[in-house]
Amino acid sequence: MRLAITVWNGRIAPVFDVAGTLRLVEMDEGRVTADNLLSLPPGGGVFSRVSVLTGQRIDVLVCGAVSRPVHRMLTDSGIQVHSFVSGEAKEVLEAFLHGSFDEKAYFMPGCGVGRNRQGRRRGAGLSRRGRNRSFGPGWKEV
Repeated sequence: MRLAITVWNGRIAPVFDVAGTLRLVEMDEGRVTADNLLSLPPGGGVFSRVSVLTGQRIDVLVCGAVSRPVHRMLTDSGIQVHSFVSGEAKEVLEAFLHGSFDEKAYFMPGCGVGRNRQGRRRGAGLSRRGRNRSFGPGWKEV
């Protein structure tokens, strides 16, 4: 399996869409067989980032925040994405290698309970008038 982790100063890079470095880890039967850093091309845009990952035959990506369109491009390319992760990259890698990686334990602040994989509240983005009773029938301005 080939794992990529976005890194910045030893931590999970906060935003995949602008991350500069990936830690590429190749594993076989729970053992690390290769561990390298790869600089992502600056200014190449998200398409080049996704292209780099697919070119490296990455199976799993662990990253911080990622935009919905990029998340979709990654998953459509067959890459399993663990997004909105924060913490020390080494600690996250160790947890992943030992089978104890729990996404919830590494959620970015504000991206935890009651939120979906994209870090947004369920139903977020829908019209407030359609989701919030205070804007429904009988609503009055004060």
